[in-house]
Amino acid sequence: MSVAPTRRRRDPVRVLGWWLRWAVVPALIGVFVSGNLDVRSLPLFGDERITAVLLSDGQAYFGHLDESGENGWLVLRDVYYLQDAKGAPTNLAVALAKRGDEAHEPADGMRINRDRVLAIEQVGPAAPVMQAIGAERQIVHASPALISLNRMTIGAASTLTAQRVAAEHDVQRGYMAAVDQLTKLNELVLPVTKAEAASITEKAVGDLRTVRRNALAALGTTLGFSATDAQTYAGATEAVLANQTFANESGVLLAPDLNGIVNRATELYGQVGDTYAKQLTQPKTASPSPSPAPSPSPRP
Repeated sequence: MSVAPTRRRRDPVRVLGWWLRWAVVPALIGVFVSGNLDVRSLPLFGDERITAVLLSDGQAYFGHLDESGENGWLVLRDVYYLQDAKGAPTNLAVALAKRGDEAHEPADGMRINRDRVLAIEQVGPAAPVMQAIGAERQIVHASPALISLNRMTIGAASTLTAQRVAAEHDVQRGYMAAVDQLTKLNELVLPVTKAEAASITEKAVGDLRTVRRNALAALGTTLGFSATDAQTYAGATEAVLANQTFANESGVLLAPDLNGIVNRATELYGQVGDTYAKQLTQPKTASPSPSPAPSPSPRP
């Protein structure tokens, strides 16, 4: 006759301890953490994390922050920064530049002394800085790494379209400002005749149009158009812009490559304006009368 083995009764205190250790306590910690931690800030989750590092001198840098460096230093990679843009036709006081184009061509990240740091903040996904960076990456055909703890975001087609339109308006604003300056000069008492002033101004406006056409063609080329398509795009865009001023339009922070085209056009507008302003405002100097040539002495 076999006897059934007796089932060992588990200690209820041990069972309760097991549940507390491996189920209840982790669940409570999870609830607490989920309420106080943004999962998007963790590696491999959510959107790209661009960090703004604000320095005590007022400068701001944006990029991928690496705090694992030596004590006293932060390392920022894929760096962009703000530069002065007062007087530019963008209707903004600052412009975005990509670090790496300087004379020393930095290529290994930027080391920042912690003592100079005023604040460190995350850039929002819809912020103008993030939009401009995303558009720049699309322009240069950047490719995100397949595996990355902070995978870069490429701007959407709609973002690049908004950037293109903003750059077109900036080019037109610069053109209209240069034409307006010539118009104001013609209202002064000039040392040239009205006919001469009209002729000089007509030539000046023609040169300004050439600068505008070339800037728009450069935009097309930068956006990936062929040389022929870029010229077609420039001509069609000129017709759309016509005599619009966009004076009260809100500024858009441009991708660095697009901003460079606007800056170059602004520089050329200024050169053309200065050249023709001199012709309008400087009196012509009378050419000296040729001295009569002495008659040859008769030979003896």
